[in-house]
Amino acid sequence: MFAAHIFGVALYSFRPTLVGIRARLKNTRSFKKQTVIYFAGPLGNFIVAICLYKTGGFLSSLSEANIAIGLFNLLPIYPLDGGQILLILLYKLMGSSRAFRIAKKLAIVLKVFLFIVGILQIVLFKNPSLLIAAVILPGTRLMEEAVSFMKLENLLNRKQRILKKGVYFAGIIVVMEDMTIGDVMQRLDYDRFHLIYILNRDMEIIGLITEQDIIKAFEKYSSSDKITNVLACKE
Repeated sequence: MFAAHIFGVALYSFRPTLVGIRARLKNTRSFKKQTVIYFAGPLGNFIVAICLYKTGGFLSSLSEANIAIGLFNLLPIYPLDGGQILLILLYKLMGSSRAFRIAKKLAIVLKVFLFIVGILQIVLFKNPSLLIAAVILPGTRLMEEAVSFMKLENLLNRKQRILKKGVYFAGIIVVMEDMTIGDVMQRLDYDRFHLIYILNRDMEIIGLITEQDIIKAFEKYSSSDKITNVLACKE
């Protein structure tokens, strides 16, 4: 949060959780700023560990704990800081859809690994900390929300890219009426302007929307609302 304040990045939300504080930051176009902000958390742990290095008793244990927490937070599992950095990097390289798929698969593999190592830690050292950490790590829903925010930011910035290039590739997709706004956004290509046809259960076209219609709809609706609400907003 301190690093975000230095770079002038605002907070969307701030609340305590079972594993610490969850602060949702407004996305910034600067990859370097985002990386530094998310690395600031583990860096704080390492600084504390260095300050307490070669102390004795409780302070020595606190130094070791900060090293462990800092390394754990660098794991590429969302919403840990390492997972945040990985998601930003993948998004910049290949767009939100592929980034989400890769980050999701990696998170599942690492969670299974942590679970197995956590069981071994209990058997060998009578210490349940790693297993508890693996269990309380949230699922991929938070990652999906983060990707939706990235996608929305991409849509907001696409207008400037189109005006700059003059010519831009377009993509046409067809979605069912019961899909959510977030589901549709997840399926938009990273570097295309989209025309979106909405079908009902009889496979009839009930409307046509564009990315700009989705952006306007976000002033009234959330990513969990139905895509048909965008039609209502358009009308």
